[in-house]
This record gives sequence, C-alpha cells and structure tokens, in this order.
Amino acid sequence: MIRLERLTKRFGGRVAVDELTLEVPEGETCVLVGPSGCGKTTTMKMINRLVEPTSGRIYIDDDDVTDVDPVKLRRRIGYVIQQVGLFPHLTIADNVATVPRLLGWEKDRIRSRVDELLDLVGLDHAEFARRYPNELSGGQRQRVGVARALAADPPVLLMDEPFGAIDPITRTRLQGEFLRLQAELHKTVVFVTHDIEEAVRMGDRIAILRQGGVLEQYDTPAQVLGNPASPFVASFVGADRGLKRLTVTPIDPGCLEPCPPQLDGLPTVAVSATLKDALAEMLQHDRADVAVVDGERCVGVLTLAALHAAARRSVDGSDGGRTSEVRQEDLGDGD
Repeated sequence: MIRLERLTKRFGGRVAVDELTLEVPEGETCVLVGPSGCGKTTTMKMINRLVEPTSGRIYIDDDDVTDVDPVKLRRRIGYVIQQVGLFPHLTIADNVATVPRLLGWEKDRIRSRVDELLDLVGLDHAEFARRYPNELSGGQRQRVGVARALAADPPVLLMDEPFGAIDPITRTRLQGEFLRLQAELHKTVVFVTHDIEEAVRMGDRIAILRQGGVLEQYDTPAQVLGNPASPFVASFVGADRGLKRLTVTPIDPGCLEPCPPQLDGLPTVAVSATLKDALAEMLQHDRADVAVVDGERCVGVLTLAALHAAARRSVDGSDGGRTSEVRQEDLGDGD
C-alpha cells in the first residue's frame, strides 16, 4: 500500500533522511522509532507532502504521489498529531466534519458519518457532538482527533506521536482503543514514536532509524527484539529485550501441563493472552503457575519453568513472530 524508494531529505548540508526504502503492506501498522533527530517525523511528513523530498519516490497503491497535487493528496490521508490540533471555535461535530465538508459531502451524509465516528471512538455523539474542545479532557480530545482523521474514510493514516502528551494511564487506554479500531478498520498506518515499548505494542512492523535517517532494521516486533540487526538496534531496544518480547509472544498451548481437577485458587489468563500477561498473573498471586482458559474451559496450565524456557527462546530469537490475535488482546477500556 505504501512504498518508499530511496527517499531522501536534506536541509541545507544536513541529511535528515538518507535513501530510505521500505514497504508497508495494506492494513498493517508500521511504527517509525528511533532517537530524536533520526528523521521519523520528517519521513512521515514527506508521505503527505508537508515536507517535499529532496529525492526518491513515494507510492501509495502504486500511484507516485510525488507528482500529484499535495492538497488533494492530504484529503486522502488521515493525519493525527500529538497536540490534536482541533479548532477551538468549532464544535466537536464540526471539527470531525472538516474534511468531508471540503470534499463537498451532503449535510445528511456528514451528520451520519460524524455520529458514527464519535460512537466508534467511544464518545456518545448525543453527549459530545455539540461540545467544544475546551470542554473535553486531553484523552477525549485525542479521540476526536482520531475521529477527524478517519472522517473521509482514508485508506492511509499517519500518526505523529499521537499519545505522547497524555498521562500514562490514559495513554495505555488510548493505545488499546486504537488497536481495537485498527482490528476493525484495517487502515494502512504509519505511526511515529520515540518509545520502543509503544512501538512493540502498536506495530505490525517496526522501522528503527538512527541519526541521519538511516534505516537500521525493519521487521516484526518479535524479530526486532529477538534478532537485533546491529549493535545500535540491540542498544536501542535495551538489555531487557527478552522481557519486552514477552509482550508479543503468545502462549503456546503445546507447552502447557494438564489441567487440575479444580481451578480454585489458581490464577487464570485467556488462551489468546501473551507471556507477559501470564507472568503478571503469577507475580500478582505469588504463584509459579497459571491456568490458561478458553472461556469457561481450561486449556492447560502454564508453569514458571515453561515460561522461563519461552523467555530464553525469545532472547535467542528462535520462536515466531507476532500474531494479530495477540495484538487484539492488548485492548483497554475507554477513557
């Protein structure tokens, strides 16, 4: 869906992005991550032509967007930024309706779309549509920003550190809300963050950049954590990369012990949970095992020894990549 070919941006004599080549498959989330000044946001802004590339090509659905009207291009791409950027003098409904109005949609269609999207992001349209941005919390305003970006149903969504200015609890909830939406909508997303934890949670693929906009590794979260491509990547993801990888490693039913006759007193996790979820339950209940359940049915028991073996495999990079089913289990409650 999105393909960058030798994309380069220079500001004077400084190279911000250096011949970046990568492809984002349709319906997946690519996270650009790296230290400050590595070209993450510059790369994103070149995709919607807020920054013009010095050289290289950008393709969306095999269309070379470096040759199209940038204003028309931006109306086809949803854009969410850290500070939201809502118009303070407009109601929430009018903010969400901005792009459909520019596209000339009929009033009834716009009204229906606004109501649908507010409900989709967890804001009751009857309660919030006529409010103004200053009447909402930071988390609620960020949800409105996502709704506005989705208003014209764009196939591509760009998100520039969208949850970076929000408190940690709300941030976790909004991350979960986005994962829920993405599981339903399957947009092609480019997501910028400086936080490797967020990148691991949000991305189907992670692009790790270093200073000068050089791509060090582009792969699934599991492979980035399990098989760092360079000393820079290994340093960036941290010495605790094995623990981080538990976040993206599903529970393997093949490593489970038989279920006991009674589950009384044994903590439980869903069969679609991650090893991190299982370890958290063990620690919380001071247990060395946890029951893995599918609804009311016990699938088996995961022991601390089996979890430790899986963690060792994750450090060796010998187990598989992340699954979409695991990602959906990251969902959180609304803010």
